[in-house]
Amino acid sequence: MFGRALRLRSVRSLNLRTATRFYSSELDPANKSEYDQYVDHWKHHFATVDEDFELERGLNHIFAADWVPSVEVVEEALKASRRLNTFATAVRILEGLEEKAPKKDQYEQYIRHLSPLLKDLGVPEKKELGEFAIFRDRNPWLE
Repeated sequence: MFGRALRLRSVRSLNLRTATRFYSSELDPANKSEYDQYVDHWKHHFATVDEDFELERGLNHIFAADWVPSVEVVEEALKASRRLNTFATAVRILEGLEEKAPKKDQYEQYIRHLSPLLKDLGVPEKKELGEFAIFRDRNPWLE
């Protein structure tokens, strides 16, 4: 009984010592006065990210918001993905942007603006990669 109480107390003290990070949750991109600060925060995040987990966490955050990410943020995210040598993530950024853009014209404007960077980084759109069909002679699950 005493050992259990001691463990509970140590777990509680551990939770109090957990460091908290600033993820710009207080900033609202819909608020025009905070929009520039929000964009600057995520540009800085992607410019300084040094591991895949932080890159993908940032991408999850910006694509979960109710707005289409600004071109500057997408540029920094693409540069970070290539700097970290995650080609698939770079292609997925474009795929997420295509899903997030409310109109096809808006996505095409992004691609036109980003095309020099995409060419420089060697990042194609998903449709340029072609279809991937799985060829299997037999299905072991059906035998």
